[in-house]
Amino acid sequence: MVKQPTSEQSEFTMSNEDFPALPGTQISDGTTNSGITENNLDGAEKTMNSIVGGSGLGAVGSGVGVSGSSGVGSSGRGIVDHQHDNSSNDKLVKSGVQTSPDGKVTNIPASMVNNQFGMVGLLTFIRAAESDPNLVTLALGNDLTGLGLNLNSQESLHPTFAGPFADHPCRVQDVECNVPTEYLINYAIKDKLSAPILNKLQEDLLFFLFYTNIGDIWQMMAAAELYGRDWRFHIEEKIWITRIPGNNQGKFYYFDAQSWKRMSKDFQIDAEKLDKCPNISALVNMNGQSV
Repeated sequence: MVKQPTSEQSEFTMSNEDFPALPGTQISDGTTNSGITENNLDGAEKTMNSIVGGSGLGAVGSGVGVSGSSGVGSSGRGIVDHQHDNSSNDKLVKSGVQTSPDGKVTNIPASMVNNQFGMVGLLTFIRAAESDPNLVTLALGNDLTGLGLNLNSQESLHPTFAGPFADHPCRVQDVECNVPTEYLINYAIKDKLSAPILNKLQEDLLFFLFYTNIGDIWQMMAAAELYGRDWRFHIEEKIWITRIPGNNQGKFYYFDAQSWKRMSKDFQIDAEKLDKCPNISALVNMNGQSV
């Protein structure tokens, strides 16, 4: 017994949105695979008509011949389609972000970056830094091991580190800290104070002037005064040394800036490793400052 089909419609309905076309259906010339499929169907229809319209073995032979030629044609068409697919794949690969040897970035999607501070901007700096060393700091940064910092130090480096672009560390008076405005009187009295008389200062204060006025004329003036008091600066050891009175066996005093005291140690002194006295008169004439 065969059951008659009901006239009720199924709830399932198919729409084009359920099965959207895949991106691979697009080819380089703007046509779709549907056009190629129609051409293949037309060719197959003609082949079938030729087989049916013929008679006897000749018809069969001609049909085989036509079908064979049709097979060759279809295989040739498949090769062409494969070449079209390869060309389209190449275009799809090249459709991304393109970078040129001179550092220019092109073909950036609008949805990828809205300004020059994203990953594309960083990529531009990295490519440009390969040819322009001045952009290394902006793109890649600095190697801390090449800045002359003691990375093995147990103490913090930031109180005296003036930054990668500074030629010397911060001085004591340059370190920023929050102080009452009443203490900020340098701008008001700096031109009213008399210059210190260095030959009347103790050695401890001279060392303070030397180590806290880096790159300043007062550092050179303090060094000249220490030189006049039989102190010598060792170029390799980076310390001040002086002979112990009454000792001629190679034992010297040296000033330890870390502990801020004078200590004794045996040294094998090479005169070429001792710095000379700075020319204060030339420095004063250069800076126009009176001593």
